[in-house]
Amino acid sequence: MQLIRAWYAVELSSAVPAGSVQKLSFHGESFAVWRSIDGSVSVVPDRCPHKGASLSSGNVGDQGLSCPYHGWCFHSDGACVNIPAQGDDNPIPRRATLRGLPCCEQFGFIWVWWDPTGQSSSEDLPPLPSVGPIPDSDDSGWRSLEGTVVWQAHWLRVLEAFMDLTHAPFVHSGSFGAMAPDQLMPVEQWCRDDSVYERVIAPRDRHYRADQGRGLRAWFNQADDKDVSPESDDAGEQHIQLWLANVSLVRVVFGDFQISLMTAHVPMNDGSTRNLWRHFRSFLRSPLADSNARGRVDRFMAEDQRTVETLTPPMPDLDGHGDLLVASDVSTLALRRMLRQKRSDGLLI
Repeated sequence: MQLIRAWYAVELSSAVPAGSVQKLSFHGESFAVWRSIDGSVSVVPDRCPHKGASLSSGNVGDQGLSCPYHGWCFHSDGACVNIPAQGDDNPIPRRATLRGLPCCEQFGFIWVWWDPTGQSSSEDLPPLPSVGPIPDSDDSGWRSLEGTVVWQAHWLRVLEAFMDLTHAPFVHSGSFGAMAPDQLMPVEQWCRDDSVYERVIAPRDRHYRADQGRGLRAWFNQADDKDVSPESDDAGEQHIQLWLANVSLVRVVFGDFQISLMTAHVPMNDGSTRNLWRHFRSFLRSPLADSNARGRVDRFMAEDQRTVETLTPPMPDLDGHGDLLVASDVSTLALRRMLRQKRSDGLLI
């Protein structure tokens, strides 16, 4: 299942430094993501038009991306600029051109426009989703980390999991899920412009003792004997939003402390999803705290992964015949309505 004529975030910008190339598995196809010496990014099929060698195994030099088999070299616009064995006397065939995907960079990701029908004009593409708010990379008030993890699950199942806060007290009970399970209905929720948003003011579970958590979780749950109400300053506020095609943002606010987790859920194929995450924290900004923060993100991801990889059927049933959704699944219901409309418009195939 593919959402077409849409922008996808497919790689971390930091993963492709100048003069390098990486392989990208995306919707069952292979691409080479490469950055020229001057810093421009290109995303092209991972196949040399000569004899089919993998361009992601090639090298990037002054002229562009070189095939590892016979040294054919391609400019960032896809044009072949050198066939070493031909010399200067033989013209380069017109077919020796790579038809790359329209791409750009923003929010720390490399994005591609996906339209396998070939009907989109690269001159008239819509703008990227307005993802955010996220801190600027040079904002000294925040510390950021990045990482990747592959789940053996359909990308729409993964996207739904990141919009589903009601599973937190059960799947994430040992990490951040110290929330009362019956008080997780959104106080604000909307669905528009290919985006779903919900805000939840989640008081801590009064039966959850501070010493049940570890590390920062225990710190956030410092013992106090008073009840915590949604109006209390101690209530954790969760802002969860997704943008089609494949980006989610979870922002957690505890008073003056904030954590944001922005994730691109890259569909490798119908059974595998590569999650590219960017984590921001407004506290403990010393690099000495990075190992702890990375460990918490890894644990959070692993807790979800263990459950999401077991879901059946592997692909969500948009028509409601497989899953019994209820009122508390408000964001899942909104997302599936939006996807059904995309299907009716011929954009989900």
